[in-house]
Amino acid sequence: MLFRSLPGTYPAGTSIGNFAGTANAPIWLGGVTGQPRPTISGGATAMQLSRVRYVILENLEVAGATANGINCDDGGEYANSNATRHVIFRNLFIHDIGTGGNNDGLKLSGVNDYFVLDCEFARMSTGGSGIDHVGCHGGVIARNKFTDAGSNAIQCKGGSEDIDIRWNSFTNAGARAMSLGGSTGFQFFRPPLVPNAPNSEAKNIRVIANLFHGSDTPVAFVGAGNSQIGRAHV
Repeated sequence: MLFRSLPGTYPAGTSIGNFAGTANAPIWLGGVTGQPRPTISGGATAMQLSRVRYVILENLEVAGATANGINCDDGGEYANSNATRHVIFRNLFIHDIGTGGNNDGLKLSGVNDYFVLDCEFARMSTGGSGIDHVGCHGGVIARNKFTDAGSNAIQCKGGSEDIDIRWNSFTNAGARAMSLGGSTGFQFFRPPLVPNAPNSEAKNIRVIANLFHGSDTPVAFVGAGNSQIGRAHV
């Protein structure tokens, strides 16, 4: 299924839920390849995706949202790892987001088996992130550019696991360009916390072959386990 927008400026506030393609027939949303990106301008959250599967969101510009640029989540089904799965974010330009607080360019909560590819994030809110993960699993963040990214460019917390962060560039991306771990309210962990068993904010996060310029700390480990950084250029 294919939904394409022509170049131009569109109002914010699109909300899509309970929307699923298949492995052989994913749902494509966004602009036309080879043409200028359509722009979603202003509003609180430019686009909200909840409980979606096999969706490709590409070729869009998001500017001026006061809350988050794009929010993709599991609709509050914290224990359902299939609520939102198999999502690709590609060739997005997300910039000038937030009002100075904890406002993110791409907010991902409970998203599994996903890719963020060839996107650009610029001028995020001072207290926010370019990409903020809460309880996300099986992700690849590759070939993206982060500039003036707020508090950090990428944060992985709330039980996030098995994420590859490769071949990205970070310029003035906050005090911590990447924050692996954090401090998440117990009720927001995905999957839910298990008493008397090992739990962590983040684990198995692999940061490989990225370029950092201008951050106080390129990578901070904040309650992360079994994670690694390799071949970084600072």
